[in-house]
Amino acid sequence: MRETSQAKSDLRPSLLAMPAIQPALLRQQAAELAEHFADPPVFIRSLHHLLGFYADRARHPGQSGAPPPIITAYKVRPPVLRMILQQLIPLAIEEPRAGLALCDSLWAEPYLEPRLLAAMLLGQIPAEPPAQILERILAWLAPNLEFFLIDAVMKNSFVRLQKEQPRSIVRLIQDWLALKDPFYKQLGLRALLPLIENPEFQNMPVFFRLIQPLTSQTPSVLRPDLLDVLVALARRSPQETGFFLQQTLNMPDSEDTAWLIRQSLDEFPPELQQTLRAAERQSVENR
Repeated sequence: MRETSQAKSDLRPSLLAMPAIQPALLRQQAAELAEHFADPPVFIRSLHHLLGFYADRARHPGQSGAPPPIITAYKVRPPVLRMILQQLIPLAIEEPRAGLALCDSLWAEPYLEPRLLAAMLLGQIPAEPPAQILERILAWLAPNLEFFLIDAVMKNSFVRLQKEQPRSIVRLIQDWLALKDPFYKQLGLRALLPLIENPEFQNMPVFFRLIQPLTSQTPSVLRPDLLDVLVALARRSPQETGFFLQQTLNMPDSEDTAWLIRQSLDEFPPELQQTLRAAERQSVENR
């Protein structure tokens, strides 16, 4: 009996192991899946079959790193979704209405990978009119959505909007930052980062206008996100960002600005660091 049990134990890892990814085979499978692009129910069934083929069914207790997603996941390797997306992008560009319908069906699935694919595909659909993209982002992003999917939407679903309709993103950010719920303020700050890092978006003053109220008084839950924004601004335009911080520091009820300056100081050139330190000391003395 011991030998039989040992034999079963030896076989278990190979039975549960993920199949090796063969690029040519995966490309063929993704191309066959893409043939159902305009028929979401058939596409979804075929997608589950393909994800099941590449699924990692083994458990990995005690692994370090970020906690696993709560939503059910096939745990396929990233190249699988990337190859599927690669096959879908030309179709979504040619037939955006069908692409949007497929995104809706993918997001309706209670599985991680279809939703990740929905977020990635939405960001590749032409953003004209922008409302057809924005309404889905607004519907998907909710406080009860887990981090994996929030992160996927924020990173992927704005891609073409950032290039083609940046003003629509500015309006969305303004709306989010105006809400009382910290969740939406966090979304607004995170949505600013790609615009700040986009050299083609030249309207720097709009960034400072949007964050000024939070720079004066920063709720603790928003401090990490606001610091990320200030760091991005300092790297893009240290002089303008330093001037903005000095101005905010001199405004009434701006007790949190000094803390933000101290935390972001290393991102500025040495001479500007000295100026900001002096302004901070002067602000403390004046209070």
